[in-house]
Amino acid sequence: MKKIFFGVLIAALVLLSAVCVTADASNAKQAWLDAKEQTQEKLSLHQDAKLALAGDNTPENVQAVIDTGKEYQRAVLDEAEAWLTWKKIEAQENEMITDELRNRILDDVQTNMDKIDALRDEVDAVQNQFQLGGVSLRMIGKYFELLTDVSRNTGLAWVHVANTHADKLGEFEEKIRNAAEDLDDNEDIMEKLDSARRELETARENIDKAEDTYKAVEIGKTPFVKAREGNMYLRAAKQNMLSAHAYLRQALVLLRGN
Repeated sequence: MKKIFFGVLIAALVLLSAVCVTADASNAKQAWLDAKEQTQEKLSLHQDAKLALAGDNTPENVQAVIDTGKEYQRAVLDEAEAWLTWKKIEAQENEMITDELRNRILDDVQTNMDKIDALRDEVDAVQNQFQLGGVSLRMIGKYFELLTDVSRNTGLAWVHVANTHADKLGEFEEKIRNAAEDLDDNEDIMEKLDSARRELETARENIDKAEDTYKAVEIGKTPFVKAREGNMYLRAAKQNMLSAHAYLRQALVLLRGN
């Protein structure tokens, strides 16, 4: 609870000191935005590889899924590291916060940097699709673990991350649907896709609620209660997206069998 409260306080102070943003902070933010674009490019390549495998289950296509999946995971971790670096620089350069609060931010940043390093080792060790899927799910979990200590700004940043995940899952659902529509015996596949779509719709509703809740976080107005409420909605969205992910994997298996 204390960490959440301090996170919210930090967010308000960062907003108040926005005029003090330096070139280093701006460059770090741009590096994060660049990393986000790279993540989207790697994800698109990975999804294309999955669709190719669904159409032709060859060893080469299997390896392409593994290789592009690992590249996507590395890009996700690079994006997370760039974001944390940006937040670290903001904290270091923000003269309006106390040393205690700054150190709390830096400690949280370092804790999450350590998580990223550990996940990189897991990615490097991936040798098959099963391991790839396991690392993907752990990465999603690690992303959302960060939400327990976030402030308003950080909460809104993760709302964006959640929306990006939902958008990409939605795009993949459409690709699978388009590939399955021309099949004669596609009822089971379409049922899985419909279930995935419903989960994604619910996820988006929870993400929207989380965004509204984080925007309502203000000092003097039960900030940690609102932050915890936003975290709750994003945890629910996480579960919805994990369920959608599972349905999409099942649909791919069925598509591969046709």
